[in-house]
Amino acid sequence: MRAYPFKRGYKPTEERLIEMIEKHFGEYVKEGEYYIVSFGAIEELRMKLEGKKLLAETKTNPKAPEEIAVETIKKYNKFLQDLTGYSAKERQKLLKKEIEKS
Repeated sequence: MRAYPFKRGYKPTEERLIEMIEKHFGEYVKEGEYYIVSFGAIEELRMKLEGKKLLAETKTNPKAPEEIAVETIKKYNKFLQDLTGYSAKERQKLLKKEIEKS
């Protein structure tokens, strides 16, 4: 499970999470505290808010055609950027810093 922090000014609320899920993926299923969506090469994306972070776990289809996989990655990155405020490049830098601390 990956943890994504929120940039200052981006509120980690369930209402906002639902709004972004519906905007980017359409439908979702709520199972306990998890929001579950399926799209493109991602068979299942399970998400929940914990404090000031989004926790997300994905199950992908390794047999998905490359063009679908690329579109899926773009859509997922846009969703994360709209929700957390961090671009893919910024998230990568944050992850590197976190790894260096370990």
